[in-house]
This record gives sequence, structure tokens and C-alpha cells, in this order.
Amino acid sequence: MNQKVTVIGAGRMGSALAAALYKRGFDTTVWNRTWSKTESLSRLGLRVAPSVLEAVGNAEIVIVNINNYESTHPLVRQPAIESALRGKVLVQLSSGSPDEAREMESWARPLGIDYLDGAIMNYPVDIGKPEGTVLYSGPDELFNRVKPVLLPLVTTQSLLERKSARLRQPM
Repeated sequence: MNQKVTVIGAGRMGSALAAALYKRGFDTTVWNRTWSKTESLSRLGLRVAPSVLEAVGNAEIVIVNINNYESTHPLVRQPAIESALRGKVLVQLSSGSPDEAREMESWARPLGIDYLDGAIMNYPVDIGKPEGTVLYSGPDELFNRVKPVLLPLVTTQSLLERKSARLRQPM
């Protein structure tokens, strides 16, 4: 498997996502603003990028799992990063609201960035195990195209909305 994947964020969940991908044979790069959080992943064999730009440049699929959408914006909404993301898939797995998911998709689409939004429904310890569940929102074609990369993360995956990022609907 030679598909190149980057995980932005190496907290407990981001580290679990990156390790699961690497263990399944994906060429995995990780970036975190706090370098020390990437040390265990580096020892495992993952590539650690010194910058978001280099991390995005090394990938076909970029998975973001940091605190929230507000924290994601300054990382990806820079001209050089936007240019590097063009033609790639961005999977947002950070915490956020339905409005934030729709707004992120509205930002990505005109820039030529394929966008999926997701919600992880379990703890980091369940990543890569049958107990894991992630709910995704985005176009069917895109979900089906990247599903082989997403499968190592959790066994149960569902696409909830076909046309736009409406996963996090208000209750």
C-alpha cells in the first residue's frame, strides 16, 4: 500500500489514527505543533513533518484531528497550504458544529480541495478495532474513493449525507 496520508494533530486521538494507518501499511506523515507529542510516532517509524506545509505536501489524503475547527483555520487557511491541498482530500475529524462543518466545506470546494467531515464516536483506544465507529458526511463518490484509507481507523463507518457536510445537525 503506497497511499500517502498525513495526520495533522498528535494528541491521543490523532496519534491513534496515525499509528493505525501506519500499522496497516500506509505511508504516514504526522505533524503536531508540540514536537514532543510526535516522538513516540517517530520511534514507531512514522515520518514527522517539521511544518504543516511539508506535512500536506507529503500526502494525498490529509486527516485533521485537533481541538476544533477554530484551531484548524489558521493551519490550513494560508495561501501556500491551500495551494498544497488543491487536488487532495481533506478529512476533518476535529470537534465542531454543523455550521462549522458546512462552512469548512464551502471554503474547501472552490479551492479544489475534496472535503469529508467526520465524527469519531469512541475513545482513542478503540481506533483500529472492531468497536470503533466514525460517521462521515460528504459526497458518496469521495467517501467510496477514500474508504480503503479510512477502514483501518475503525470497522464501522457510515456516510450520513451525500451532498454536503451536514453531519453535525442540531438536535
